Amino acid sequence: MAGILCKWACTCPLLRSSSSMFGRSGQFIGQKRTIVEKNKLKLDPDAYPEPWPYKQKGYRWQHVLVDRTLKRFHENSKLIVVEGNIGSNKSDMACSLADRLGFHFIPEFQMDEVLVDRFGNDYRNYYHLFPKSFRLFDMNMFYKDPGNDETAKMRDRILRCKFDQYLNAIAHIMNTGQGVVLERTPHTDFIFANACRAKNYIGPEYFTYYYIERKNMIPNCRFWPHLVIYLDVPVDKCLQNIYQQGNADKIAIIDQIYLQTIEDSYKDALKEFRKHSEILVYDWTVPGNVDNVVEDIEDMDFDFFEHHRSDVFGTWENGKNELDYSIARNFVTDKREAHALAFLGLPDHECGELYQSPREIGLLFLIFPIVRNFFKKTSHIIPVFWLFKICCMFWTSSKFSNLVFRFEYYYKDAYLEDLVGVQEVIADPTHQSYYNQIHNEH
Repeated sequence: MAGILCKWACTCPLLRSSSSMFGRSGQFIGQKRTIVEKNKLKLDPDAYPEPWPYKQKGYRWQHVLVDRTLKRFHENSKLIVVEGNIGSNKSDMACSLADRLGFHFIPEFQMDEVLVDRFGNDYRNYYHLFPKSFRLFDMNMFYKDPGNDETAKMRDRILRCKFDQYLNAIAHIMNTGQGVVLERTPHTDFIFANACRAKNYIGPEYFTYYYIERKNMIPNCRFWPHLVIYLDVPVDKCLQNIYQQGNADKIAIIDQIYLQTIEDSYKDALKEFRKHSEILVYDWTVPGNVDNVVEDIEDMDFDFFEHHRSDVFGTWENGKNELDYSIARNFVTDKREAHALAFLGLPDHECGELYQSPREIGLLFLIFPIVRNFFKKTSHIIPVFWLFKICCMFWTSSKFSNLVFRFEYYYKDAYLEDLVGVQEVIADPTHQSYYNQIHNEH
């Protein structure tokens, strides 16, 4: 009976209208949700809107008046996530799947993405100048010294950047209509926290803090994936694949215990996903044929949301109309509010591994050449920096383009700017009084 009513509603002109009385229901019932291969997707090139240039313009409140969201949604406007253990060959599978479906592929986040700023400066080249607590690890550094306090800082930074990456994926869908295949999500990052704790690479204080942070972050992801694909590979096979990579430091750290903890943790992750998303699990001991995965996806029923008994697809469908989607689109595209709600006000001061003194934070921005280079390229003097940041919230102008109001990753595009303490700027705009002191100490 429900299926008959759903089919009737989809063909009823009244319910598909955008009138104030039936607009909300019409937009919900009329949405197309069956994923198809890219050569089967039929869009009218004359009627379908161009992608919104969100990377250049962002999507702010004034843009709601000139560009709506739902008009871009079609069968393939979906988020697919590919998960699997280290060494499960999920990257190749995810990339191939995205190509077959015509989706945008976003690979797993790597620390290198935020250790090089948007001007091409590699922070690691300046670590000899940095206070020790700011010499953030990349994965190769982690493999060489996993017991260092920087491991906790690295894992914390990765979690927050995965949050940014996840919102980037949703923003891409909402601003372009193109679906996204994402390799790993912030929802499953806890598998690595569990593995690091099992090997004593992170301490109990940070481990407790991590789950407080995760609990605060998850609701601010706003949307759950439409589909989660998990590639199940035995631990022994994963180890074999890691050995074949030939990285001796990685082989020494990523051992049986580490991988087994990840595999066990994935069971909890899939239980969490099952409440909100469709799930496909494949035995990928021997990499399978992506064609079979595509066929399984096309055969799945993405066309019915049981709002009265299930939360699957609920974050995409419950009470969503044009205004709701515009608000969500601003939230995931801009990300400032999302970052503040997810990560500000957490008790990180209680975690010794994350501690960075206020003095270090206030001085870091003033000591290394990247910062001078930044202000040189923006051609603005330091004392008026805060005024420019406020102006950029309300005024989009090409001459402010380097002071980005939308960031891909907070810790790549905005973190250093936010570290400028107004007290340091007023007290010492040329930062000379601290420069020699920091060189001597570090």
